[in-house]
Amino acid sequence: MRKAAVRTKAVIYARVSSKEQEAEGFSVDAQVRLLREYSAENGLAVAREFTEAETAKQAGRTAFGAMLRFLEANPGHVVLVEKVDRLYRNFADYVKVDHIGVELHFVKDGMVIGESSKSQDKFMHGIRVLMAKNYVDNLSEEIRKGLDEKAAQGIYPTHAPLGYLNSLEPGTKRKVIVPDPARASLVRDLFLAYAGGGHSLSTLTKLARESGLTSKKGLPLNKSAVDQLLRHPAYCGVLRWNGKETIGVHEPLVSKEVWDEVQRVRDGRGPRKTGYGTMPFAYRGLVRCKCGKVMTGELKKGKYVYYHCTGERAALCGRPYVAEGKITDAFVELLKRLSVPPDMLPWIQDGLREADKDRRRQRESGEKTIRHELSKIKNRLERLYLDKVEGEVSESFYRETRTKWEARTTELQLQLASIDRAEPAAVDGAMRVLELASTAHLKFKEATSEQKRELLLCLLSNCTWEDGQLTVELHEFFDLMLGLAESVTKTDAGEQRIGASVAKKVDWWR
Repeated sequence: MRKAAVRTKAVIYARVSSKEQEAEGFSVDAQVRLLREYSAENGLAVAREFTEAETAKQAGRTAFGAMLRFLEANPGHVVLVEKVDRLYRNFADYVKVDHIGVELHFVKDGMVIGESSKSQDKFMHGIRVLMAKNYVDNLSEEIRKGLDEKAAQGIYPTHAPLGYLNSLEPGTKRKVIVPDPARASLVRDLFLAYAGGGHSLSTLTKLARESGLTSKKGLPLNKSAVDQLLRHPAYCGVLRWNGKETIGVHEPLVSKEVWDEVQRVRDGRGPRKTGYGTMPFAYRGLVRCKCGKVMTGELKKGKYVYYHCTGERAALCGRPYVAEGKITDAFVELLKRLSVPPDMLPWIQDGLREADKDRRRQRESGEKTIRHELSKIKNRLERLYLDKVEGEVSESFYRETRTKWEARTTELQLQLASIDRAEPAAVDGAMRVLELASTAHLKFKEATSEQKRELLLCLLSNCTWEDGQLTVELHEFFDLMLGLAESVTKTDAGEQRIGASVAKKVDWWR
């Protein structure tokens, strides 16, 4: 009896990246079919098939590693693969395969590489390996070059930092960063708070969480994230890329002066270096000199607290010294003016609630309008594409019109995101603070330094000591209440006028 010929055993290896799967000519199934046909035509017996449909550079090539282990444990197999660049992505892969000494069949390349191969074939194989590696390197290099070019033009080249969004610039195809309507002001507030010198990184992180500032994934910020935020120069309009700095085309969230002050404080060269940031001074970081610099607290004779300007140019302001008691008296007078008669509080509360209802109605109406316009633009883009396919419009008109509508879509989506993320007005919280402020003047002097700070941080937007006088700017809500309280003391026109005044002035709350 004639013995059957022993067929050489083979393994099949097929791989694609995730993007290549869309094209049938590059799919795993197409490669496997080709290699099976090749094995049948050449009398090879397929023992195993190894396939993976993922980016080799990122995924670690699980199937590739399994194949190498199989070949080491089962000598004598040949490897069938479509092309050189399907098997290798770097020289490390080449060395691993070469170490095993297996015979390789590159079907589409028409090449078989083994111990008996001609030196010319081995040389060509080496060239193809170099080309496979060069593709990955070139791809990375082109990406880097593109990012470098964007940075050189002042365009932020990657994902927008917290407080910004990536957006298509209206009228162009440039992708730029724009302030995030929901987060930009919160990021700005962190810079201003830290520049004042009254916060450590821990207390600033706590402030960030209390303000509702989250990462783009909606998670609370940790100390590391806040520290990175404070160090990021993009917030003052500077683009730092590959060791070079350029002026960005994007809108800064803070001024260069604030940015520099934050860096000085963070490096221990600013107000916190003086020690007042760690001392229980009531007004640390709250009061500025007329020259713009923060006034720092200093203990004299172990019990007297004085504040003085931290600026280095005395000619601008004379670097005044002022006793803490004098500043306290000025704040007490302010709080007296903020005192609202108890019978007025219900009026104010009703006015705030009505304003909040109006705000909610405006929000719903605005959202409906934006969604309607987005739907119209979507329909227009679909019709525009059909017109282009049917030859109704030119290619240039199609591109120009599509770009315009896509830019408008981006603008509307930003507006919608702002609406969706907007927090409802904290009416009850505002009332509690207002009630506290109304009676605070009675016990402010006896309050602890921390209690004084907590109240003043709620009330004050800005505070300056100039020529022996304290000038304050209140947060808008309390500025409104101050004007309202003062108007009430000058009139006895009755409830009708008071109610109308409340309803009119709380419009900002929306």
